[in-house]
Amino acid sequence: MVIDWSFVLIVFTGLFAIINPIGNAPIFISFVDHLSLPQQKAIALKAVTVGFIILVVFVIFGYALFNIFNISIQAFRITGGLLIVKVGFDMINSKPKSTSAITAIESTDTGFAISPLATPILIGPGTLSTAVSFVGVSNKIENSIIIIFSSAIILFITYFVFISSTTLVEKIGKEALNVVTKIMGLLIASIGIQMIITSIEELLVNYKI
Repeated sequence: MVIDWSFVLIVFTGLFAIINPIGNAPIFISFVDHLSLPQQKAIALKAVTVGFIILVVFVIFGYALFNIFNISIQAFRITGGLLIVKVGFDMINSKPKSTSAITAIESTDTGFAISPLATPILIGPGTLSTAVSFVGVSNKIENSIIIIFSSAIILFITYFVFISSTTLVEKIGKEALNVVTKIMGLLIASIGIQMIITSIEELLVNYKI
């Protein structure tokens, strides 16, 4: 298999911006700040593992689901693009994605590792839309392998960011973390817009408009 390193870079950058390990660190802290370090590690591991499984299943079976429900990749990509744009603008405007979810979960319930941490905070509709779009209409196996490996690396990084999040916030400060979140938001919004543009271009070509 010949590796397209430009595609690898695009996939890794796109997924890293959307999964956003650094930007999600304060969210993780809000759930686990009352727990011991071993408990924090266990929750972080559970969250990234479940998130990875969800993403892999969607990368492998995403197109089959589209066929079952008669949904075109362009429709899914445009919908995902709109969701990504909203998430990006919320981050730019410093509106946490999980405010309602956080207040709805009891602080003593470690089930939050799966929901909302694994999904939708780490692996939400925007991440799934991007991953399936990267697979491509041809559904190439090599594309899926690159996406899965990239996701594994990003979630591995996420795990270490999460377990180091308390120290991270203390060192770089909340102001710097807020700047990083806004930059990530700009990247995410741009990715969403590009997904919409690409889908419209494909539709114009397909229907010869």
